[in-house]
Formats: sequence, C-alpha cells, structure tokens
Amino acid sequence: MLSSCTKAEIFINEFKSFSNKQLHNELDISRIIETIFKMDRFQLLEDIAFISKYCSGIYNLLQDRNLEVKEEYWKDLTQNFSESIETFKTKLKEVIHNFEEMEKLSFETRYFEMHHASFGKLLSLIEDFTELKLFLNARKRSH
Repeated sequence: MLSSCTKAEIFINEFKSFSNKQLHNELDISRIIETIFKMDRFQLLEDIAFISKYCSGIYNLLQDRNLEVKEEYWKDLTQNFSESIETFKTKLKEVIHNFEEMEKLSFETRYFEMHHASFGKLLSLIEDFTELKLFLNARKRSH
C-alpha cells in the first residue's frame, strides 16, 4: 500500500508531465496537493480545480472588451466572478488550515491580501489549477 506522500508525489509527477505549460506556483501547487492527499480528501482537489476553471472562464469573458452585451450581463458576470473567487479561497483555506502557522501566514499574505500584487498571484494560482482541471479530465477519460 502506497503512503499518501508517495501517492501525491506520483500524482504531481503525472500532472507535470501532462502539462505543457510551466506552472507559475509549482511549489504551492505541490504543497496543496500533498496536503489534500494527507487529508484523504481528493474530492476537495477536484472541487478546487473545477472552481478554478470556472473562475478562469469568467475572467476571460470579463477581459474580452469586444463582447457587445447588456450592462446587466456584465454585472452578473462580475458578481459570478467575485463569488467564484471567494469559493476558491474558501476551498483553499480548508487545505492551508493544515499548514504550519508560518507557512499558512505566508500563503495568505501571498494570495489573499487585498492588493494588486496579491490578486495577480491569486489569478496565477487559479491558472495553475485550471491546468490541473484539464489533467483531471484527461485522466478520467483514460481510465
């Protein structure tokens, strides 16, 4: 029987070989995955990946200035984006709750503070987890 650390390591290596992109936050992604495997809550990883893909899709729509839609649609998109970001953060907090105190503080400072640099880092983490969602989908299709 493989330990949770070994399973996480195998999973991370498979993910890295699948991904044709350089992950922006590889160490943090690996740490989150390892922690989820230790928690034995793989569904949480799937939830984080799903909500990140959703966030990413909405963010891309919000960035497309060529879309000609009603103002109400933009308001709904913005509202959905804000709510999905909060859901993403809540799911991550379930994981980092298991980090050592200093590591948890460092993570929260990098990703959850309310300033431009932190939000940019959060978006890059979402992008990495979006890539993970693609990996999970491909993995499901192959099994």
